[in-house]
Amino acid sequence: MHLNLVSSFIQLEKEITFLDHDQQIPVTYHNFIIVNKKFKNTGLTITLFEYFYRGMQERKQRQPQLSLLTYYVTATPSIIYQTDKVFLNMVPSINNYNRMIFTDQEWHIANELRKLRNWPTGVKSSNVNPFVLKGIMKSHYTTHEQMRIDKIGKKTNYKIFQDLGIDESNGDQLLRFAFV
Repeated sequence: MHLNLVSSFIQLEKEITFLDHDQQIPVTYHNFIIVNKKFKNTGLTITLFEYFYRGMQERKQRQPQLSLLTYYVTATPSIIYQTDKVFLNMVPSINNYNRMIFTDQEWHIANELRKLRNWPTGVKSSNVNPFVLKGIMKSHYTTHEQMRIDKIGKKTNYKIFQDLGIDESNGDQLLRFAFV
């Protein structure tokens, strides 16, 4: 059987309550998967991120007072690299991810997003990074895919996953979000 599927796009919309108001904020989860090997590392993912971001900006223009939040989870350096080209102010920042002091709002949003997905929430008083999700994914990369990802990690010099103790083979992921 030959798969011609190029990519898969998953978008789930829910709402969370903002910490300092009772306002409900629309939240979008995005996950892009390039299935066809011919299209990996071709820039297609960036094009899809840009399309997704434009759609969110159009929605924001229709409702300028409305805050929009988007998030994703990953254990892949190329996804971080690509989203940072499109989305501004991702949390945690690639330049400041290893800190253990996060704002109340960042903790709140991380835990609200965890609740939406039925992932364990973090305890603020602990030495836990609220953006490190341990053991949440049941599927894992193939050996070939892991080798490709390792090569990208060396090329981009991202050590975020190693620094945070994120091990994809154990189902660990990094949670990131941004406001649009």
